Amino acid sequence: MTRVYSKSQLARRVWLTGRIAKQAMADDEYSEDTCVDPKFQREVDRIDRRAEEEGGYRQYEARRHLDEARRTAAAAKVRLDAAAPKDRRHARITKNDAEAALKRAERAARKAGI
Repeated sequence: MTRVYSKSQLARRVWLTGRIAKQAMADDEYSEDTCVDPKFQREVDRIDRRAEEEGGYRQYEARRHLDEARRTAAAAKVRLDAAAPKDRRHARITKNDAEAALKRAERAARKAGI
């Protein structure tokens, strides 16, 4: 699943990663003990879990929006086929708008990783 970080989460994660790297450089590679503070790693894990959760929410929302756009486009096509000759112009405009919304929803879904 994709992770979606807010700006503050990303900045905090970068800072923590830098601190972890700095502490890891102080480690003695032959020792079993580590100089890296475990609270930094726990905080990075917490930020990653939250970002993954947010990514899941966004994927769910994108899928829901895509399904709604597909239903709307299909209904608009049916209305165009069933429209009386005097109502075809309005039905065609509605169908074109629904198909444009569907393309936008598909693009957003691809961006969300669906």
